[in-house]
Amino acid sequence: MVHRSAIAPTLPVRSGRFVPAGLIVIAWLVASAAVAQPARESFLLSGEWRALALGVDRVSECRLLAAVAAAGLAPELLACEPASGLLVTRFVAGASWQPGDVALEANLHRLAERLRTLHGLPVPAGIEAVRYSSQARRLRAGLPCGLDDARLHERAERLFGRIDDRGFAPTLCHHDLHHLNVLDDGDRLWLVDWEYGGRGDPLMDLAGFLAMHDLTPQATEAFLDAYGGLRAGDRALVEAARWVFDYVQWLWYRRRFPPGGDDDGGRTERLSRRLLHCDNRVLDWDQG
Repeated sequence: MVHRSAIAPTLPVRSGRFVPAGLIVIAWLVASAAVAQPARESFLLSGEWRALALGVDRVSECRLLAAVAAAGLAPELLACEPASGLLVTRFVAGASWQPGDVALEANLHRLAERLRTLHGLPVPAGIEAVRYSSQARRLRAGLPCGLDDARLHERAERLFGRIDDRGFAPTLCHHDLHHLNVLDDGDRLWLVDWEYGGRGDPLMDLAGFLAMHDLTPQATEAFLDAYGGLRAGDRALVEAARWVFDYVQWLWYRRRFPPGGDDDGGRTERLSRRLLHCDNRVLDWDQG
């Protein structure tokens, strides 16, 4: 596939090996064979055909990657070819975070600093606008709708109204801050897998990280304090934003893993239970 791509002349591949990646990409670690210089390792990804249906805009992703790599938030961008779905970045010799890394207060401070930098960058032209409410409506179109589903859709619309109508300045956002998308080289944190990134609501970026990690209330407060950029009104909406992030994830998994297809490892069912029950406090903060 690399040899058929326009990237091939700029990346003479000496060797390569397949490495595990996400749900909609295939990835290799490759070493270039450039003349008169040592081989350097790069990370090459190929986007799957389902990417567009799941909300990925490869053209926007390339523009976003150029901006965040230039700011030192993501690995150096070597080549990006939206038409074929191929992406090549410099390999970073770091370790992906594990669940235990997220719970360390020092790491929460480090990530908060990275996100504060991200959300403060100028927004280049041509970056896709990402609005979770629009994404949710697109994802749920045509999905089966039972009684519990209808309850969740109704609650989501109510919460989206509160979040979207408050007014905010769009920023560059990652939108998929799972711990495995954070690389730690011992000195710097690098954010990878930007395919869902775009121009969006920084509150939702923070809420997405919180929703995907079971932080204690104290750790949540420490993270938000370290970030330091939320208005008081936005901070009051963090729990609502966490819930709607879970809701969009739930729709994504239903779309990505329809009944009778590939197994999602129980993620859809777990998210459904969490959305329906969510510690009862939702019944208080989604009524206003």
